[in-house]
Amino acid sequence: MTFRTTIRALSCLALAALLAACASLGGSRVMTFSEADMARLLEQHGPFQRRLLEVLDVRVQRPTVRLVPSSNRLASSFDIAATERVSRTTLSGRIAIEYGLRYDEQEKAIRMTQVRVDELELNDVPAAKRAGLKNLGALIAENLLDDAVLYRFKPADLKTAEGVGLKPGSVAVTSRGVEVTLAPLNH
Repeated sequence: MTFRTTIRALSCLALAALLAACASLGGSRVMTFSEADMARLLEQHGPFQRRLLEVLDVRVQRPTVRLVPSSNRLASSFDIAATERVSRTTLSGRIAIEYGLRYDEQEKAIRMTQVRVDELELNDVPAAKRAGLKNLGALIAENLLDDAVLYRFKPADLKTAEGVGLKPGSVAVTSRGVEVTLAPLNH
């Protein structure tokens, strides 16, 4: 069993235990993911890569996460590598984004939403060409990160929650972390 597989298995067990505990306590019915948990989730679903405009291969990886509870959003930065397909020239750097989260009932997943680029820095780019980078950053955010799945609930986790009449509901960013409210099944 690899380290990554072990971490995923432990995460699933912890989530199942948390769902059961939340349901049995009658009090708080909220699952909380810390900044570190969110960074691990991003890392597990990465690296994000996609071909853009058939000329650019983009890879985004190594996330950091910061809670922004005042706007119910998260802020992340990633290493980025963009390779132009014809010349095979690769530019590397860092992209910083801010985004909201939503629960996708149909896919049983927490997704990024309303991704906004705060900064895009590419190494070894002349000052004259930096003005066009903002457009590249927006293209990356819209095509690569907006609506990306951060966490998909496991069927066993959902079955545990449903067994006590609950299902995942709203997602909020608070000073404690990302909170997923467990709502009654009939809502």
